[in-house]
Amino acid sequence: MTNILSTELAELICTRISHDLAGNIGTVSNALEMLEDDEDDITDVKSLLENSAKTLAARIKFFRVAFGLKNAAPKNTTELNTIICNYLETVSNAKTPIIIKSDIKNVSCYKIVMLAVMALADVFIRGGTISVFETDEMLRFEAVSDFDLSAQKLENMQQALTSHTPSDNPSLFAHILYLKAFLGEIGVDIDLSYDAKSAVLHLK
Repeated sequence: MTNILSTELAELICTRISHDLAGNIGTVSNALEMLEDDEDDITDVKSLLENSAKTLAARIKFFRVAFGLKNAAPKNTTELNTIICNYLETVSNAKTPIIIKSDIKNVSCYKIVMLAVMALADVFIRGGTISVFETDEMLRFEAVSDFDLSAQKLENMQQALTSHTPSDNPSLFAHILYLKAFLGEIGVDIDLSYDAKSAVLHLK
């Protein structure tokens, strides 16, 4: 982007990132309190700390690359996919995972890919698959689930993509507003279509 982010958008992004990190930071704090109260809880505390540390590391890495400066850019698509997969593990679970299938060959579009994947990951309720398709003319992101997606989040995403800040907890959609602004700077349009069990983000 050639212009500095607006204050409002910067505030929304900071709030979203803080929200996504706060829970696991709280877990670390609670685990340490448990250890102070009873050292016999070391096994449980160790498990809590390991899981929270893994989640925090994956999310911080993802946010650093998706929202940060270009010096954090992944070196290749393998590294990009690893960062995305690690992040998706933190927003789903083993029983209902969110799986990424990507045919991206040009790593230079990493920021667009990460923000779009983050947006679609938010609409899953019980897991599913995000597929990323690349051609010479467009990028297409498709989320599909065996279960209904969140209609409310999809409606708010639609609002964000039509340049209206969602009234329902707007910080949750900061990454979509950022993606819209980023694409606007390079003259690319994005639209969303969806039904009960699938959603498509289409760049053109």
